[in-house]
Amino acid sequence: MKTDNYQIKKWILPKPIVEDNLNNNNLNTILQKVLIRRGINIKNELQEYLAPSELPNAEAHFSELCKATKRIIKACERNEQVAICGDYDADGITSTVLLVELLTKLGARVKPYIPSRQDEGYGLNLNIIKEINNQQIKLIITVDNGISAFEAIKKANELCIDLIITDHHKIPNKKLEFFSLIHPERTPTNSPYKYLAGVGIAYLLAINICKKINYDINNTTADVFFCIGTVADMAPLKGANRKWLKECLPKINRTTNLGIKSILKKLSIDNIDISSEDIGYKIAPLINAVGRIGDPKLIIRLFTTQSNETVDKLSIECFAMNKERKRITSLIEQEALEIAVSEYSSNRKFLVLTNRDWHHGVIGIVAARIVDKFNLPTAILSAANDGYFRGSVRSNSSLKVNHALDECDDLLIAHGGHSAAAGFSIKEENINKLKERLNFIAHREFKNINLSKSINPDVHISLKDINSDLFKQLKLIGPFGIMNPAPIFWTRKCRIVDIYKLKGNHLKMTIDDGTSSIEAIKWNNYINIKKNDFIDIAFYVEFNSWKKIKTLQLNIIDIKHYKEIIDLQLHNQQYKCQLIDDKNILITNAKGQCITSNLSRSTQNLNSKQKVFAKKILTFAEIALGKAA
Repeated sequence: MKTDNYQIKKWILPKPIVEDNLNNNNLNTILQKVLIRRGINIKNELQEYLAPSELPNAEAHFSELCKATKRIIKACERNEQVAICGDYDADGITSTVLLVELLTKLGARVKPYIPSRQDEGYGLNLNIIKEINNQQIKLIITVDNGISAFEAIKKANELCIDLIITDHHKIPNKKLEFFSLIHPERTPTNSPYKYLAGVGIAYLLAINICKKINYDINNTTADVFFCIGTVADMAPLKGANRKWLKECLPKINRTTNLGIKSILKKLSIDNIDISSEDIGYKIAPLINAVGRIGDPKLIIRLFTTQSNETVDKLSIECFAMNKERKRITSLIEQEALEIAVSEYSSNRKFLVLTNRDWHHGVIGIVAARIVDKFNLPTAILSAANDGYFRGSVRSNSSLKVNHALDECDDLLIAHGGHSAAAGFSIKEENINKLKERLNFIAHREFKNINLSKSINPDVHISLKDINSDLFKQLKLIGPFGIMNPAPIFWTRKCRIVDIYKLKGNHLKMTIDDGTSSIEAIKWNNYINIKKNDFIDIAFYVEFNSWKKIKTLQLNIIDIKHYKEIIDLQLHNQQYKCQLIDDKNILITNAKGQCITSNLSRSTQNLNSKQKVFAKKILTFAEIALGKAA
């Protein structure tokens, strides 16, 4: 069951760089080119990029932060009961634990509340408010939710409960009354706090509290939870996110939190520098698994207990739950894929896949995998315990799914989310109407868009230049994630020295480009290659820590069979490019006209405008042929 969209169709190679833009500093020139192509002014902005300056006073950017901080400090001083109301995903759980830990240390009696994913759905609700009121709690702090909980907000007001909302989801166009709101939408234009996830807002609040009372936040695990939640929620790594993540990532392996230490040990990453990739692919899925198919209170207990015996027991439960989550996800993915192939064959541009028996906790993962395979926005729906269907939506980069759901508001019970991911509740009888409307919206939005999958390599590199020094400098321009992705390198004409298959259709290779050789891995391979073939590769550079032995390797994203003559598109015109005698470049246009890199001869009959273009196209050909980075 394959579709054309499973495979990467095109490499969009980078534009040439004027060498004068490079700076004579200690940063590798290859990485300088990566940053220049990402809009960084190497001469004026590099230092700030590598070592971000201090952030502005948060209270000057959040008008109600001071008010919230004073109320929370007062609660701690009075030994008040405080409710922290979070969400069941990794962002919500880390936000919850972060404030539970800090406020408990500061004297408050803190109780976490997380709604049931299956029975209650996302966010603060009336049941939680009633339970809190029965406990005679008069202060609620929401984390990663609350801004759209209209009924719950109203009820809290009626019961004279002080409600502090910390959230990063879109503020609805509705008048709301609460004690205070701390939200990045309320910050000034260009504020470094604009991109904070739920845990980022909780961390900012925690820092502000600690400053006010002269308490050292390093006595808590707040920095670790900030890192995990920020990466898990795929928050853009700009502004405060980038600065704090850069400062806090190196601290993860030095944490004294027993739960975190146990997880790192069981994942065999306790003796390495933790990266955002380790969080995104190893730590975050484990935390999310508990919230998806189990009781999120389990992971909260794991992160707050001081008993080694309890930590061991809870860790085993969490890992078992993650294993079960993988099993359930795999089964549902196969079933969803069968429906998706049929929908794709019918020219559907927004895939809406429904099965009442699918586990609601994993449908978001499945939606993301279907998007990855078909490059189309996808909604996966299953029945919830309240009789409604719940949907998880994921998007390709060409459609804002939160806006699409806004257009379907009359068909939905509730909805919310971001441009790339969203969720909703719907009556079963409205599903087909939703399916047709989302398909109509997608056809409209994709009218002039090429949906073929493509990648954008950042820079060409020779294998001899891939070494430990490059990797150290690569870490300097990290951490990597949304809006600061890991650089994609590419190398031309690599010979496969050795190759063997791993379980799951993965390949392990040794490759040589004539300058050096290196080990490489290709996950989920679909191309037919063998020993001694010549290939062009696009890849990430990473350390492989197999059996605690660190070696540099390439993580290959895509492979193309090497061709001497390559196609180059510029200004919607097609050209053929090749090397002559491995030195001079020959470029031929669609009419059969040629120029070579020896411009003194090949441009004799061209006018001045044509000569300028000839020089320009040669610089692009140098990139395409791997003769320039």
